[in-house]
Order: sequence, then C-alpha cells, then structure tokens
Amino acid sequence: MLPSQRDTNVIVAGAMLTIFLAALDQTIVATALTKIAADLGDVHLIAWVVSAYLLTSTCAMPVSGKVSDIYGRRPILCAALGVFIAGSLICANAPSMLVLVAGRAVQGLGGGALMTLSQATVADVVAPRERGRYAAYFATVFASSAVLGPVLGGLLTHYIGWHFIFWINLPLGLLAFFIVNRVLRRVPTERRPARIDLPGIALFAVGATSLLLALAGGGVIFPWTSPPILAAFAAAVLFGGLFVHRQAHVAEPMMSPKFFADPVIGPVYAALFCIFGSYLAVIVMVPILLQVGLGIPVNEVGALLIPLTLTTATFASIAGRYTRWTGRYKPPPVTSLPIAIATLLVMAATISNAGPLQVALMLMMLGVGMGPIFPTSTVAVQNAAQRGDMGAVTGGLGFARMLGGAVMISGASSLVLGLASAWVVGLGGVNGLQELVRKPLSAIQREQLMDVFSILFASLACILAVGWILFLRVAERPLRERTDMLGEGKPAE
Repeated sequence: MLPSQRDTNVIVAGAMLTIFLAALDQTIVATALTKIAADLGDVHLIAWVVSAYLLTSTCAMPVSGKVSDIYGRRPILCAALGVFIAGSLICANAPSMLVLVAGRAVQGLGGGALMTLSQATVADVVAPRERGRYAAYFATVFASSAVLGPVLGGLLTHYIGWHFIFWINLPLGLLAFFIVNRVLRRVPTERRPARIDLPGIALFAVGATSLLLALAGGGVIFPWTSPPILAAFAAAVLFGGLFVHRQAHVAEPMMSPKFFADPVIGPVYAALFCIFGSYLAVIVMVPILLQVGLGIPVNEVGALLIPLTLTTATFASIAGRYTRWTGRYKPPPVTSLPIAIATLLVMAATISNAGPLQVALMLMMLGVGMGPIFPTSTVAVQNAAQRGDMGAVTGGLGFARMLGGAVMISGASSLVLGLASAWVVGLGGVNGLQELVRKPLSAIQREQLMDVFSILFASLACILAVGWILFLRVAERPLRERTDMLGEGKPAE
C-alpha cells in the first residue's frame, strides 16, 4: 500500500531536514576555524576539520545506498542519524583538535549517508514524474546551506561559542529521527536475501580515501611529486582497479557495471562529475577572488554569493516543475548550461575590471545556467534504475558529484597557487589559499592576481562545456506517472 499524501509530505519534510543537516555541516565550520584553532591549538590540523567530514561523507554515499537497498531505508536512515548525532556530540565536547577531527569524520559518515538515503526514500514514495519538484526542493536546501552555513557558524561562534555549531545538530537531528522513524514504519519495506560485499566495500573505502587524501594534501601539505602523494595516488589506482574488477564478479555489486553501461545513468554520472565539480570550484574560489583581488572583507563575502544561491534554487525549481508538466528531464539543462558556460567566459574576459556588483550579477547568471541540472539529473538516474537499485544508483550519483568537487577544487586551487607564484611579482611561494588571503598585497599584485583568476574561469568554462556535451548523450526516457512499490524502472542493460 502506498503512503497517503499526508504521509508523503511528512516524509519529504523529514528528508529535507536530514539533507539540510548534512549539507549545513559541510560549511558551518568555515568561519569558526580561527577561533577553534585558538582554543584547541594544533593549527596544522585545522584543515582536516573540513576535510575529514568531506572525505568520509563522500565514501559513505554509495555504501549506504547499497546497504539500504538490501535492508530497507528506515533502519539505515535511522542508523545514519544516530551516527551523525554521535559525531556532533564528539565535536561539541572535543578537548583537542585531534578529537575534533575524529568527531568530524564520524559526522561525515552519517552526513553522507543522510544525503543519499533522504533522496532514495523520497524516490520510494513519489512517482518519477513528480520527483522533479521534490528534487528541486533538495537543490534549494543544498544551495541555501552553502551560504547559510558560514553565516550561521560565524554568528554562533561570535555570540555563543563554536561548540554550539555542533550542539545545534542535536535537537534538529532528534526531530528528524522522530519524523522518519515514525512515518516510515507505515511505508512498505522490501528486503531481499542478499549478502553485503564487505571485501568490495573495503576496496572502495581504501581506494576512495587514498584518492581524496592525495587531492586534499597535494600542493598544500606535501608537493604533488612527493613520495606521500605519489603513494596515495598509487594506492587509489591499485585498490580502485581491484574494486572495479570485483564489481563485475559479485552477486550484489555496490556500483554495478550495468549503471555505467546504461545510456542514462552512465552519461549523467560523467556529466555531473564535470558540472557539479565546476560549480563547487566556483563557490570555493570566488570568495578568495573577492578577498585578494577586490579587497572585500570576509564578513561581506557571503552576501555577494546570495545571487548565485537564489538563482540556482529558483531555476532548479522551474526545471523540476517542467519535468512534472512535460514528463521530460533533458531540455532544461541542455538549454541552460550554455548560459553558464558563456557566463564563465564573460567572467574570464572581464574579471580584471569588474567590481563587486558586476561579480554578483555574473554569479546570478551562473546560477540561472546551473540550477536546472541538479533536480533533472536526480530524476533521470532514478527513473532509469530498477526499484532494487534505487539506493545504489542515488549513492553513485552523490559520489560522482562529490568526487568531481574534490578533483575540481584541488585542480582550481593548484592552478591559482601555481600561476600566482609564477606571475605575481614579489609574491613568492604560497602553500595554500588561506595563506594567499592573509598575505599583504599591493595594488599591482592584486591586478596580477585577477589575471590568474581569468585563466581559472576560462578553464572551468571548458570543463563545464565537456559536462554539457556529456549530458547531450543522455537518453530521454518517459517519466512514469506512478511509483510501484514492488518494482519499477527499466533494467539497465
């Protein structure tokens, strides 16, 4: 029996709350890092307060999705909320930086699972044609948390204390737990006799962690050609290759080869790797541009990102409603992504002479171009997946997005730091973006840095164009009018 509309609305509300919690904790600590370092010491570990969360959350996405396909959404979602709350408690009471980093890693395990399971849960109870509207809600939550996180973190740190950026998760997490646990009990649960591929999970975890550690540490903690970074990349290739080989030979693969052979799922994964990666690179690099190039105070940077957030959310909502009206998911991003590509090219050509208002307007247009891809990509892969693969295919999409973000942010940071060291007269070597922000710069050095960012935006435009071309290859399948709780989706051949 399908849930009533009231129950569906409650499930969606609970799912949005869990996604908000997970997404908010990606960014809420950003403005509190200075105070945390002053209180706990061990400044050399401060970057891992952010990296530990992103690393474990990225790895948790596909694993949790597959496990929920086997054991059901409710128990795994509740367990993920429990892990997230436990991680928040560790962070809130952390007596040292090392314990805080460990707590953030635990938080990330829960947070990554929450992102995947919330979207898969909604897919269980909402017809494919209706999912675009709800996927747009999730895109709005993601976009809002990206801006709200640093603002809320700064306010809590300044007026109450940095510990409360973690304490706030407890009432919200318990509320989400109550909602999903109570309502999902009334939703039919399909469990099937299957064994979790623990060796495959271990290979995936080691390979993905090695890659993410290499991307996080390369050019910052160690030079790119140093033995630790090269060893991390070698481990990523070795264990990643073993994981891929195993996926083709086990009964319950975590990332089935059929996903990548499917004319919808495979191209969407590849396209989102490029598109979402470029989007995150812009979100990370534009605040650096505003501070070092235009001299904007850090407390004013968030306001200039609001136009990007608003237009991303608005046009995600429009695209979601379009899929509901027409039953088609491909036209909105195919039409809008060229706007984003053109905007990045305009930014590359004009950023040297742009002021804060011009930057805000260009970011607004970037959101117009990027917004539609987020709900439509989710709808596309879920519509193409069989019912028993819904969690796995949703987790794979989240992993593709976050891996793209890690790769593009690392590449963008290395490009900016490398070109800045080579082009900006008197700058010398710079070990990280925050060091670049803290350096006293002359007017000439700021002008030369703007040329560096011009190259960055041109490069991101090229990567985004590759993502658009990949999305053009996505097959368009009719969106079904209803969801079948006992099986849905055309099998991926």
